[in-house]
Amino acid sequence: MPVNDYHQEYGPIRRRRAQGGNVPAPAEPPPHEAPPHPKPPPRRRTRPQRRRRGCVGPLLTLLLVLIALPLALPYALSLFFANQAMPGVTLQGEPVAGLTRTELNDRLGQRYASFLRHPVALVYGEQVWQLTLSDLGVRLDLDAAARAAVTAGRRGDPLVRLQELQQLYQGGGIDVAPRIIVDQQALQNYLLSLAPFVEQAPQNPALSLAAAHVLGTLGQPGKQLLVDATANDILLALRELRPSQVAVRTRMLAPGVGDEALRAAETRAQALLQTPIAMRRGEQIWLWEAERLAELLQVVVVDDRLELHTDIERLTRAVEGLAQLVDTGTAEPRLRFADGVVQIVAEGRPGWRLDQAAAREQIANLLLSTTTTTRTLELPGAVIEPQITAERLDTLGITALVAEGRSSFSGSAAYRITNIEAGARRMDGVLIAPGEEFSFNRQLGEVDAANGFVEGYAIIGNRTQLEWGGGVCQVSTTVFRSAFWAGLPVTERHAHAFYISWYDRFGLGDYGDGQGLDAAIYTGVADLKFVNDTGHWLLMQAEIDAGNQILTVRLYGTPPDRQVSLEGPLVSNEVRAPAQPIYVDDPTLPRGTLRQSDVARSGRDITIDRVIRQGEHELARQTFLTRFRAWPNIFVRGTGI
Repeated sequence: MPVNDYHQEYGPIRRRRAQGGNVPAPAEPPPHEAPPHPKPPPRRRTRPQRRRRGCVGPLLTLLLVLIALPLALPYALSLFFANQAMPGVTLQGEPVAGLTRTELNDRLGQRYASFLRHPVALVYGEQVWQLTLSDLGVRLDLDAAARAAVTAGRRGDPLVRLQELQQLYQGGGIDVAPRIIVDQQALQNYLLSLAPFVEQAPQNPALSLAAAHVLGTLGQPGKQLLVDATANDILLALRELRPSQVAVRTRMLAPGVGDEALRAAETRAQALLQTPIAMRRGEQIWLWEAERLAELLQVVVVDDRLELHTDIERLTRAVEGLAQLVDTGTAEPRLRFADGVVQIVAEGRPGWRLDQAAAREQIANLLLSTTTTTRTLELPGAVIEPQITAERLDTLGITALVAEGRSSFSGSAAYRITNIEAGARRMDGVLIAPGEEFSFNRQLGEVDAANGFVEGYAIIGNRTQLEWGGGVCQVSTTVFRSAFWAGLPVTERHAHAFYISWYDRFGLGDYGDGQGLDAAIYTGVADLKFVNDTGHWLLMQAEIDAGNQILTVRLYGTPPDRQVSLEGPLVSNEVRAPAQPIYVDDPTLPRGTLRQSDVARSGRDITIDRVIRQGEHELARQTFLTRFRAWPNIFVRGTGI
């Protein structure tokens, strides 16, 4: 059917119907004439659209409802379980549905009470440190866990909430755990504080040469605290939220020197101590045996070895002590000052002086050499000639008394008086050059019969015993006092080990009797030294008043422009004498013999300051400390046949 026919057939009818049938039909176009451009039929598409809107509306509403219901469900459940944990929420495996935040906090506090009190115990051997969370720099946030449990399923946008609800009801639930907050620096600091109780430095092998006995001690490994590893173990234990024990992590530290090096050093030491060292001057020989040589050696760690070196400091002291034995003292003539006149009473004679630096070097070389025969050294030294002659006496500057020291030896035994007289003779008439350091032991020389000494009791080590020259310290004490009041710099002085009553009288010079100005000597070990800083020669004179048993030592020269005063004595640290006596067995005495060698004495510290002034100006101050030990009664008992 033609289109136009369709249009004519249906179009006018629809229009007529639309107009109620009263509208006349339009004129038809002439036959065979092309119709004008057809207009699109006036089809109303709005009516069908209205019909579709009428259908879709309910569907859209239904769709929106279907969408809104699931989205609204979380909010509805939130209202239903207001401030409560929803079903499916667990706290480390424990269901907590229906509990409020306050109830959850209470539940958490009860559940973790023991953990909060004793979270971790650190164990190292038998040592246990019970730590707190504060010690570890750790905080357990229980309220955050309670808040997370209550808000599970109601956090975020609707989709997030739906996902959490699905997890709660279909996905096995949501488990909440308290959060641990750790201050890593605080944890490490605490572990570092334990290092002194845990760590041990590795001990290298040691070699002892005491009394010439070569004794080796094997090395020992050390331990180091592993801070990071221990901290990691603690953090893993804390995650369990229950009291735990954690072992302190350590590692072994090997010594830097192996035992093979120790064995090599032992062999070397035995070889060095095998033979003595003999030192010769002329016909005299001084022998240093293995015991003395062992004192002069030291064991030094060098890389991974133990090496034997010379102890230069000890060798220096030993050579200085040797000089006190081999030197001849002053070569100058002995003088006497009387009535303002200086006279020669004994001519000077050549002496000999040890070259200590050269001797030290040569002995050091011998110490480290090995041989199967005695090692021998010709001592280096030089002859010293007298400088003072009768023609030079007026140039010495010896014009007046500079200072004097006195002491009393009243009540001394005969042996003691003999040794005091012998020592005084060695000091009488001695010249001390300007700038010279005077050595009492060098001037004293050998304490033997050749110089007039006898055996007597002296303080040796920790007790009194028979010794050549017992009592000669009376002379050194008196010489010290003369140097003290002359203001001369005292470069070496040793106090006695315990209180001796003889030294009280005249002890403080013009200040009266008292303690604190005594001087003990022992040839080759302890000396008395002072320097002549007056700029002129000094003459030392010793005088014994046998009737009153008083020793006086005077120094003559040119008195320096200075005044010497004393501050003290200050007594401190007093200690009572031990009540328990000590008995010393002596096999040289018959059995049953009992003799008291020492009387109990209290101990104390005595401090004296010597102040040197020039007018009102203080030039120098020197402190002298005397430390008397508390001393028990000591008895010698015979154990012989």
